[in-house]
Amino acid sequence: MSSAPAGAAVGMPHPFRMPSGTSLRFALLILSTSTAMATTLGGAVGTAAYFGLGGDIDGIAGTLTCAAATIHDTATDPDKFASTCPQPSLGNQTALGLAALGALWLVVGIVYWLLPAYRIRRRRLRPLPTTGLADIRRTLDELVAVAGLRCRVRFVVDWRQRAPGGLAFGRVGRRHVMLSAGLLQLHRRDPEAFRAIVLHELAHLRNRDVDIAFLTIICYRLFVVAVAIPLAVSAPFALLVAWLLLPSSLLFQLQFILAMCALAATVALTSSAVLRSRELYADARVAVWTRGAPSLRRLLAAQCGRERTGRRRSPLLRPHPPAAKRLAALSDPRLLFAFGPSEAFGLALTCSLVYQQMSQWTEEAARLTDEGSPLSAVAPSVVLGGGVAMGIWHAVLAARLNRGRWEDAHRTGLATAAGLIVGTFGDKMHGTALSLGVADALPVQLSWWLILGAVGYGFVRWNAATARVWAPVVLAGRRPLLLVGGGCAVGVALLSICLGHAYAAGAPGFQLLPLPRPLNLLPTTLDFLGFVFSTAFVLTPPQWVIALVVVAVGFPLAARLGVRLSGRRRVGASTAGPERFLLQAVSAEDWAALLAPPQVRPLKALAQGAAFGAAAGLGLWLWHLFCALVFPRPIEWVGAVFTFYQLALAALLQLAVGFVVAWRHTRGELRALHGILGTLGAGLLLPLAAITARDHFACVRWGTGHAACRVTPDVAFAVSATPTVTAWTTALALLFIPAWTALRDRRLRLGIVRPIACGEHGRRPLSAGEMPRRAR
Repeated sequence: MSSAPAGAAVGMPHPFRMPSGTSLRFALLILSTSTAMATTLGGAVGTAAYFGLGGDIDGIAGTLTCAAATIHDTATDPDKFASTCPQPSLGNQTALGLAALGALWLVVGIVYWLLPAYRIRRRRLRPLPTTGLADIRRTLDELVAVAGLRCRVRFVVDWRQRAPGGLAFGRVGRRHVMLSAGLLQLHRRDPEAFRAIVLHELAHLRNRDVDIAFLTIICYRLFVVAVAIPLAVSAPFALLVAWLLLPSSLLFQLQFILAMCALAATVALTSSAVLRSRELYADARVAVWTRGAPSLRRLLAAQCGRERTGRRRSPLLRPHPPAAKRLAALSDPRLLFAFGPSEAFGLALTCSLVYQQMSQWTEEAARLTDEGSPLSAVAPSVVLGGGVAMGIWHAVLAARLNRGRWEDAHRTGLATAAGLIVGTFGDKMHGTALSLGVADALPVQLSWWLILGAVGYGFVRWNAATARVWAPVVLAGRRPLLLVGGGCAVGVALLSICLGHAYAAGAPGFQLLPLPRPLNLLPTTLDFLGFVFSTAFVLTPPQWVIALVVVAVGFPLAARLGVRLSGRRRVGASTAGPERFLLQAVSAEDWAALLAPPQVRPLKALAQGAAFGAAAGLGLWLWHLFCALVFPRPIEWVGAVFTFYQLALAALLQLAVGFVVAWRHTRGELRALHGILGTLGAGLLLPLAAITARDHFACVRWGTGHAACRVTPDVAFAVSATPTVTAWTTALALLFIPAWTALRDRRLRLGIVRPIACGEHGRRPLSAGEMPRRAR
């Protein structure tokens, strides 16, 4: 399209030339909720089969009592637990869950196939008459030609509906557009309004979202009928039975009911979000066809005035977006690519609720025996990581086209972390452990939740930074969707490894490394952090951490090579670069700015980190020398409590160097990445300096004959400890430095652009040229 719609600004993204992943994200949401439904139905069928085959409450009570008595000795040996405590036969849970999933989708397919015919019969729709409506027929043929539909469209009429309206529905191979009697009358009074309404319905067919809408509605209603209503009816009875016959399971039943309520809320909000989004995209298609959709804007403006005076439902539960939101999306297509905390929280919550069941299916299908294997987390990671990563890439690319940045990375990361944590309360394994009274201690639970939340937050921030660096390559590439899919695949692989180890850390009965005395007696932050670090060190080998750090840091840095390769391929090419993703042509300066890679100076950041790390190592040496000659008590006391305190000290100093490097690159576009690279550079010398500093302290304090004194460094220990300390500290930097930069950016934005208070009519927000240099 050569010209932009009315109200569109230069740099606005084209709604249908960006790599489209909205349908994929919605499909992942529907798939995750369907899996949760199958899990619930499978468990219900298994319980019913148990009681139908002669099982009773006493068998379950005996198993629970035995489990509570022997869980600490058999937590790490499932075979020993099965032989010690015979479990009630609830059937093959995996087979029941898969059978419930198959039955669910069979019902969905049957309803989808029969629903159009049922809707025609129920609403008494009749085919559009072939005689007497020649003008309307001629207009409809013109509109179908404008829409460029490849499928045949059958127009039907609802003669009982007097208000102007339309509806696109149907199934594959049989598409219908319903026209109300009021809409047919509108053709004579306001032909442009008639064209706008019909084009909106034809846009649904062109966008291929009719099937998405039907499947969303069917899944939601099946969830209400098959899960929500039976749960609401049976929940009071289940709580009463648990309280009277099996008090130990009362907490489990309550926790399960609350988790299902959270899942029901997620399904309702997700279904509404799907339906609202398709309406916005249909409006955008009309705007592309009619160069701004002036008639549709006029109708929406009138509807907006009526909505202000009438009662309105909650915006999160409305299947149609408000008219004001539709008007805003017509003027600003960036709203179509919005991805924020609500979507991320729903995905993370659903993934966490069904993680154990999905990982069990994967382990049984692949015959995995290693708990915490990354392969067991592949299916949940695809559901969570695929949806979140695709949404992040779309939001970042849309912001890049308008020469801006995605500002919801921090809040989306926190929402993802919160969703993963809240979802663990509905997990059957942890719920059972809690009801038996054998759950892990509170510090262990808090440490596990912290690790799980850190995985979710770090995944969002990593994808945001990676999409920002690779945006020029995607915009210049001939197959942008392939590049976006590759970036999402790398993120899903990283998430599989992290989730596999993180969820294994939360297994009830997992014994963590205790802190040395006397810190193990103090319920302080040190105790909490000690559990976190011990969990990480026990579960994950150092080589895995090093590989994760290399991939996490190396993949964004590889974007500079991609920019160079894409620049060489563009020489002599017929494509116009990023102009195909914009609503209108841009100048040569803007074209070059969109394809310019972000300013990333990895070698400079590494060099600065190494220099500051060497300075910190020298300071560490001087401090130990001062303590040895003047005031040795602090080092002696810390050394008595922490045998390898120098490693923790090296990690803290290395992390501090990363913050300093990030602060020095304040003007850089990706200063968080520079800070992480600075942390890596500091790790080249700091751990070695910290290890040898204690040896030097012992030699100066007690002499060379002392056992703790080593005149020459312990090369073997230094070589084995330095990569481990560097990798773990860099992994912490991947979380802390992006969070710090996000909070700092938010504070700067609030300080520069603040609302004008009463009496400040002469004030205005500062422009880019008037901003302080530090803020820019």
